[in-house]
Amino acid sequence: MSQKKILTRLAESGVLYHSKGWMPGTAGNLSIKDEKNPNIFWVSGSGLDKNKLTRKDFLPVEIESGKVLEGWKGREGLKPSAETSIHRAVYKAFPEMGCSLHVHTPESNLIEIGVSKENPIEDLPLLPLEIIKAFGIWDENPNVSVPVLYNYPKVQDISDHLEQHLTQAKPRVPFCVIEKHGITVWGKDLIQANRHLEAADFLLKVRAMSK
Repeated sequence: MSQKKILTRLAESGVLYHSKGWMPGTAGNLSIKDEKNPNIFWVSGSGLDKNKLTRKDFLPVEIESGKVLEGWKGREGLKPSAETSIHRAVYKAFPEMGCSLHVHTPESNLIEIGVSKENPIEDLPLLPLEIIKAFGIWDENPNVSVPVLYNYPKVQDISDHLEQHLTQAKPRVPFCVIEKHGITVWGKDLIQANRHLEAADFLLKVRAMSK
């Protein structure tokens, strides 16, 4: 599939997520690895209304430097969001991953477990529901948890802690929660990442309902 078609499908996903209330206003951003160069990912630009997202709203960013690809000529004024660093953290920790989705689901924003600047990451146990199989976890009564991160004012601080945690802890579930902020999921491609997002959203919905 061509890069244009891949970005078109990612843009269409953004429109869908907006309709679900997962990307209200200009919140959230989406990214996917370049089809030909795994050291580059395309990320949605800053301050965009996701209900109008198109393939021309994505910029190529180098994973190592975090900078827009030198020489790229896109739409004037388009720039990467500060949350681009979150996607970069995922790709640096998991080079085999090809897609990262950062959205603001209501249930993920309701999670509050007392993380702080002094204690920036805590694991939140997940209910052992059937939907966990969507993550490739087939244990009977699975005992898994999701990392919850403190919502630092500077997104780069969130990203630094996320990259370190993902690299060291290698959590079994392919998503994380930023307290009072949102959720980030990842997968080998858009299809898998979307599946993980739907499963994660379901788990957090059930958790909210059961409290």
